[in-house]
Amino acid sequence: MTYTTISIKEKTKSELKKLNLFYNASSMDELVRILIAQAKEKYINDFSKDFQLLLKERNLTLEDIIKSGEKIREQILKEKH
Repeated sequence: MTYTTISIKEKTKSELKKLNLFYNASSMDELVRILIAQAKEKYINDFSKDFQLLLKERNLTLEDIIKSGEKIREQILKEKH
C-alpha cells in the first residue's frame, strides 16, 4: 500500500479533526473515504432529483423511459440477427 502526503492549511486540518471526531473515524484516511462516499451519494441524489424534474416537465414517467429502452433494445437485437 502506498501513501501520499498532502498540504492543507491549519484551519482545514482543525476542521478535519472535528469531522474525524464527529464520524468517529479511526484515521484521516477513513474520514476522507467517508466524505468521498457522502459526496458521491449527494451527486447521485441530486442527479435523481434533476432527472425526476425533467421527466415531470416532459410529462413522462419512469415506466415510459423503461418501455422506450425496451423498444430500442428490441430494435438493436433485430438488427444484429
